[in-house]
Order: sequence, then structure tokens, then C-alpha cells
Amino acid sequence: MTILTNAHTHLELGWLADACPGVSGQPFVSWLTHLVERRWRLGSDWRRIYEAAIEDGILELLASGATHVGDITATGISIGPLLASGLKGIVYVEVLGLDEAQADERLNQARAIIDAWRPKERSDMRVGLSIHAPYSVHPVLWEKALDYARREALPLCIHVAESAAEYDYLSLDTGPLVDEYYLALNLSPIRAPMVTPVQYLDNLGALELKPLLVHTIHVAQEDVLRIAANDCSVVHCPRSNLRLQCGRMPLEAFLAAGVPVYLGTDSRASCPSLDIRDELEVAVALHHGKVSPEAIEAMLRRPLPYTVDEST
Repeated sequence: MTILTNAHTHLELGWLADACPGVSGQPFVSWLTHLVERRWRLGSDWRRIYEAAIEDGILELLASGATHVGDITATGISIGPLLASGLKGIVYVEVLGLDEAQADERLNQARAIIDAWRPKERSDMRVGLSIHAPYSVHPVLWEKALDYARREALPLCIHVAESAAEYDYLSLDTGPLVDEYYLALNLSPIRAPMVTPVQYLDNLGALELKPLLVHTIHVAQEDVLRIAANDCSVVHCPRSNLRLQCGRMPLEAFLAAGVPVYLGTDSRASCPSLDIRDELEVAVALHHGKVSPEAIEAMLRRPLPYTVDEST
């Protein structure tokens, strides 16, 4: 069987496709703030909206020839349809929150979903945990979630170093996350650790669990080496990165360090399609002269870590 892996999707966000920036792009923080506000305003029929988006997303994945997928779900609603779809991969249940007092509640919500579905998972379609990002998770929640993932040997996924705003906030305590995002949403930020996002994950002990790290654009060479030393993998989402004005991932540095790299489309809220072949074309152009087309195409041909393909 020919493998075609889309390593990063958010199927339940398909209803936000109208928020996808045009080719000229939109700053990451303003886009993210808009998305969060719209999700907060979603009415009582939210489940029907999510279910329809997930159904459409799975059909699009299958029509594009995808065989493997890494999906993020905040609700767990995509798990059943993906298990029934015949696709292989991992569905990561997402946890996030900046309120220390709500850490147990947030983790327990994710645990309930995972515990309900793990007995039904296949060896080639697993259920895992996604701890969202360094700027959106309180240190206490990090500690509890990482401990849970470690004890349960869960596949782990983390968004990290996606935007310059994240890098500036974590390492310098400045930038639009501080000046715009937290203020607009009335959130209380964590104390900036004054290190790079990847080093922050390393200090937390997250890299020891070999997570799948998504985006990894704003990284120093030392960060690349940390990722390599801990046998982590990364996902590159070039179209989303370009439309959110996040910059170019240093793909050549990861490949030189021996880090496994996958391609992903991200959600329809930041990418015009879930067709990973479209992602390949943009990636080849984006990294022209730095990474060969053959090396980029090879990223599509491996299953995600923590999965065993029953058809082989």
C-alpha cells in the first residue's frame, strides 16, 4: 500500500474555513484571537456544526488519497468517525488552559475522552494527547498532563514555535501575545520563562516523551539539536505558516540533524484544502535550493510514530 500521510489536521475546525486568510496572509495573533472569539460565540448547535465539518474533512482526506492522518480534537467528536473511516494514524485529544485553579478540570475532561476511546482504538489508529502550546497552558497543567501522558504511554503532540509572537513572548516577555491576545480575551498569561519555546518544553521535561512537535518555525540551532537529541519528530505546515505570516521553517536544519519531518495541512481555518499533495507543491517551492523535492516528497511516505500498520 502506498502511504500518503497528512500529519496535522483539526477536522472539527472545518466550519471556520471562511476565516482562512487569503494569499497575502494575516498576522497570526489577530487570526488566533478571531478564531477563539468565534468559538466562544458558537451556539447550542455546536455539536452538529462540528460533526458536519468532521464528515466533510474525512471525505476530503479520502478523496485526496490520504491513508494516514494526525488529527487534533478538543471534543473527541472526530475519534469515532476516524476509526470508522479506514484511515490510519493518531487522534490527539487537546488540553489547554491558563487558569491554575482549572488545571485538574481541564485534564480530567481530556482524560474522560481518552479513557472512553482507548479500548476501541486500533494499532494503526491510536488515541493520544495534545498539550496545546507553551503560551496557552499553565505550568501546573503542563506538569499534570505530562505526568498523565508518561504514565499512560500516550502518543503526545504539541504546537511549538509557530509564530514570532510566541518566540518573543516566551523569550523576551514582549510582543502581540502580550499586547493584543491576552488583553483581548481577558486571559492571565503565565510568567514568561525567558527562554525559547523549545527550550521551555525541554525544561518542563516534555521533550523526554518524544512528542510530535508541530510548526517549529522560530527555532535556534540549539533548539533543533534539543529536538534531535530527544528523538522527537516535527510536522511542517507550509501553507498555514505562509497565510499566518509565520515565516519559513528551517527544514534543512532539521533534516541535517536527522529529525524525522512530516507534512501537514493544519485546519481549513488556516489552509485552503486538506489535500497534502497541495502542501507538497508549496513546500518544494518554499525550500527551493535548500531541500531537494525528493527529500520533501519522502515526508509523505511514512506513518506516524506510535502506530503499527496492520495492513503491512
